[in-house]
Amino acid sequence: MVEHYPSVHMLGSALVLASLLIFWAHKHFEPTLPLPPGPPSEFLLGHTRVIPKENAAKTYSRWSKEYNSDIIHVKSLGRSTIVLHSAEVAKDILEKKGANFCDRPRFTLLEVMGWGRTLTFMPFGKRWQMHRRFLQTSFSNTNVRQWHELQRNEAHRAIKSIIERPDTWEKSLRRFAVAIVLQVSYGKEVSSDDDPYIRIANDAMYATGNGGVPANSVVDLVPFVRYLPDWLVNDWSLRFARQWRWAITKLHDIPFAAAQAERYNESQGQTQEWSLEDIKGAAGAVVIAGADTTWATCVIFILNMVLHPEIQKKAQDELDAVLGPGKSPKFSDRPSLPYIEHIVQEIYRTVVYANSYAIAYDERVYQAPHDFNPDRYAAGEPYAVGNFGFGRRCVKD
Repeated sequence: MVEHYPSVHMLGSALVLASLLIFWAHKHFEPTLPLPPGPPSEFLLGHTRVIPKENAAKTYSRWSKEYNSDIIHVKSLGRSTIVLHSAEVAKDILEKKGANFCDRPRFTLLEVMGWGRTLTFMPFGKRWQMHRRFLQTSFSNTNVRQWHELQRNEAHRAIKSIIERPDTWEKSLRRFAVAIVLQVSYGKEVSSDDDPYIRIANDAMYATGNGGVPANSVVDLVPFVRYLPDWLVNDWSLRFARQWRWAITKLHDIPFAAAQAERYNESQGQTQEWSLEDIKGAAGAVVIAGADTTWATCVIFILNMVLHPEIQKKAQDELDAVLGPGKSPKFSDRPSLPYIEHIVQEIYRTVVYANSYAIAYDERVYQAPHDFNPDRYAAGEPYAVGNFGFGRRCVKD
């Protein structure tokens, strides 16, 4: 079958029209109030050529110090972005005025990849409210307790696997992270370190984490580009998103189909309030949000224990003193293990997301912020905030 694409003349006319629209918008929609400081911009392009494609958080943090402001502004092809750099400012804006700032830009690149029905990347609206209400109820402080035993059992399996096969410790941690979220999302048990569901989750996480910077790709800046062929739009991010869409589709479809088949008889005669695509999107959001972050947190914990054996010994001494030698903690033991809690919080401060980098390493809040030091909390330094988001975009209570 021959595919028909727009002619070069039509595309040229479209680009000229788009340029005129950008110019018109630039002239007619200038803000009436002054914007926060930022680096020098170019006419029409704004900051397009200086917005970082890698290590963006560090660059924004440097600009924050350079312009002596906790709020930085950048603009790319008519789209303004405000970047926050302190916990105080983030709370004031994203929590106290959460209703005004719970939306987020449209991530066209991630839609192309297959994440259009996932809460994490969904713009504010009725569907977003429906997904958030469902997930917030499912993962409230009360409801998550039903998964404590699952988490403990999977932790025991991971530790046993690492002891027996230390050379494959990373694979054991992958299984640990994926097993929990698959059981929570689909009721599917992961039977081994080589379970095919682990590969499905790993492929989806690889695709999502290596497809470029969302909201700063060509297709995010000019959404209609998604409908043009690769030979006409030589953009690596868009090509990657198209090539790896299968991984996101498999994550949404295969575990769901297995769970649906097991519960077919139970669901007969029940009224279905959600569409199948929404159900798949909600379950996929849990997997992609929980598996990779859990794995990364565990890896960074191990790294820091290897780098800081004195901290590891202090933690083991607390466990032995409170529980007795050779015993593993339960969730109910958490209040009795303050040093373990401090290590967990320091790990959260070390694993940073989006622009939480500047908040987690704020020299005005933390002494020697780049040092791994759980004792900082006993001395009165605050736990890091923003690791799980702010306001209505926060994934925990």
